[in-house]
Amino acid sequence: MPEERSSDLNLGDPEDGFQPPDLRPLRTLAEREELADARARLADGLGHSLPAGDPNAPLARDVAAALTEAGFTLHNCAPHHPQYQLGGVCLLPIPSSHSSDGQGGIAVSWTTHNLLAMDWERGRERQGTQDAMNRALAGVLKALGYQVRPFGTGGASLVTEPRRRGPLTTPRNRASRGRR
Repeated sequence: MPEERSSDLNLGDPEDGFQPPDLRPLRTLAEREELADARARLADGLGHSLPAGDPNAPLARDVAAALTEAGFTLHNCAPHHPQYQLGGVCLLPIPSSHSSDGQGGIAVSWTTHNLLAMDWERGRERQGTQDAMNRALAGVLKALGYQVRPFGTGGASLVTEPRRRGPLTTPRNRASRGRR
């Protein structure tokens, strides 16, 4: 977000320990820019824009927004996309008919930048990075309240259900602030 826009946000008085910042302006700006961009990047297995009517579209949009809020950049997974080489989090809707147990969802995996992915001399670094980031993504997804299970043989995760709403995904209240 541009700095001049973020400076306009009321983040609360630092001396006032009881007032949480007003995140509405930031949420509005993020919904219009970063989160909208993340949702627009969603594609099917062939690299085409994910149709709004796809049964996995609502879950895919939610996962895309949640990972963007967590600070991740979504990968443009279609090899023909101009920004494909940059890497990031790849989200791929998996229809229930393509899963061995009949349960579809959103496959989530890490993709390294092409500078690392295509460098034959750095294969161990690429694999180590891929493994570490896939494990980290699974942990982040769980922390965000998603049901996650391993998917495939490359370390990807499959998000199978929407987020659980509860203590892990709700804002802290005044009573919980003192118990850090």
